[in-house]
Amino acid sequence: MASLITINTAHVERVHPLVRTHPATGWKTLFANRAFLIGIEGLDPDESDAILGHILSVYERSTDIQVRFAWTPGTSVIWDNRSTIHTVAINWEGQNKRHGTRVASLAERPFFNPMSKSRREALGLDP
Repeated sequence: MASLITINTAHVERVHPLVRTHPATGWKTLFANRAFLIGIEGLDPDESDAILGHILSVYERSTDIQVRFAWTPGTSVIWDNRSTIHTVAINWEGQNKRHGTRVASLAERPFFNPMSKSRREALGLDP
């Protein structure tokens, strides 16, 4: 299984599985985020960039898998960073200032269980 090298805010490199198993659902999920990626371990940079570019392009261009949230004063949103990518839509210019507080729990080390199924397989949506 290809591994993904990520970098955290302290500039410490970590290696995580590109396909990971979500610890609560047991489903396979892709673990990719443009802001933290360096590349796929074991591939040359061109190959790694091509694969990651395709994966991230699907995430970023597929509106049917995105949630758009209209922020209003006093609202809160919670999502699971183990299976989502958070990005900011650049559509706030000229409006009121907005403020956010990020809360992140300590999570388990990302892992891949080769017996895990995709969401579609687990829900019986694939033959």
